[in-house]
Amino acid sequence: MSRVRAGQAESRHKGPSHLVIPAGIAFGTGDHLTTAMSLRLLEEVSRKLKPGWSLVDLGTGSGILALAAKRFGAGRVIAIDNDGQATKTAKANARTNRIHRIDFRIDDVRRWRSPRQIDVVTANLFSELLIEILPKLKCANYLILSGILRSQERAVRRALRSNKIDIVRVRRRGKWIAILAGGMRSAASIKRGRHRGHPSKKRV
Repeated sequence: MSRVRAGQAESRHKGPSHLVIPAGIAFGTGDHLTTAMSLRLLEEVSRKLKPGWSLVDLGTGSGILALAAKRFGAGRVIAIDNDGQATKTAKANARTNRIHRIDFRIDDVRRWRSPRQIDVVTANLFSELLIEILPKLKCANYLILSGILRSQERAVRRALRSNKIDIVRVRRRGKWIAILAGGMRSAASIKRGRHRGHPSKKRV
């Protein structure tokens, strides 16, 4: 079994601050750099949101980001993958960690109908697919995008600019990058957070 630490969740919410993921599963245990960077960014964003915030996880795989979101205080969580076996694995991981009320769906992210508003979208996908679906991700206050190679960073940045989505922060580890992006309110909220303890953010 692999234990994936979910930041400082234990001090902020009831329940353990780690996730237990069976080692060797085909859809990830949280050790990959893209997932690790996404977890850090998700924890950072969660500190700016009121309990009960909402998240959509695209390309959920083993469900780590969706499960972590519940640890971080999310209310409504939708986890989407086009692989039925991945979804089955993610559901099993939720049961192992005694995490409930995640809406797991088998769907193609290209055909997924985005809600009018959502607090956070996480998407750990190939950069070409990220660029293709960016227009429908504008419904989110925050975007956490990963699965992007350093060599693809320029193309993703260009696509974000063309969709009028602001880049807040870029993390780089090895050959991979992860991007935190969002609207002007989201960017301003995170920047204020660097100078204040825990700024409040209105949930829409």
